[in-house]
Amino acid sequence: IAVEKTEPLTQVAGLNEMGIKEIIGIGRSNFAGSPVNRRHNIKVGVQSLNGILIAPNETFSMLKSLGEINAERGYRPELVIKGNKTTPEFGGGLCQVATTFFRAMLAAGLPVLERQSHSYRVSYYEPPVGIDATIYSPTIDLKIKNNTANYLLIQTQIDQQNSSLIIQLYGNQDGRIVTLSKTRIGNEIKPPD
Repeated sequence: IAVEKTEPLTQVAGLNEMGIKEIIGIGRSNFAGSPVNRRHNIKVGVQSLNGILIAPNETFSMLKSLGEINAERGYRPELVIKGNKTTPEFGGGLCQVATTFFRAMLAAGLPVLERQSHSYRVSYYEPPVGIDATIYSPTIDLKIKNNTANYLLIQTQIDQQNSSLIIQLYGNQDGRIVTLSKTRIGNEIKPPD
């Protein structure tokens, strides 16, 4: 049997030297009821993020980290929100990844440089209401700043059985306290028939 040995990009000892010691933020979301292509795109997307290191003072871009969103990268056509319409395009479902990462960075208390919510409410991102993030290449991105003194490490997990996505940010706790107020719904407009 031919065996090819591949060393990990980052060794555990190296993580300790970078100041990565503990979980500083966790994001969770549920994608129960998602079609096959949406589930597939979520899996491809989180594989692109798993293991990424964000240096101190670095700006993280979700679109840059995901790379090209096309068939060659393994994405499939699935529904995306484009303005006020829903249409199939490659990478439909990647907003699940963006939303989950947004929740992790909120929990870590990291500053948001760029973020846009969806044009309308989507059941996959609730509860809670309003804690979502959309992306659409090349114009709508999710960007955060690592304003900590240490590197951050992104780790992703998919629980297919429970249809849940978990994104953990590892770093070094620096005393930040994060509180989120209860979201309120206003100016609700009924959808057309």
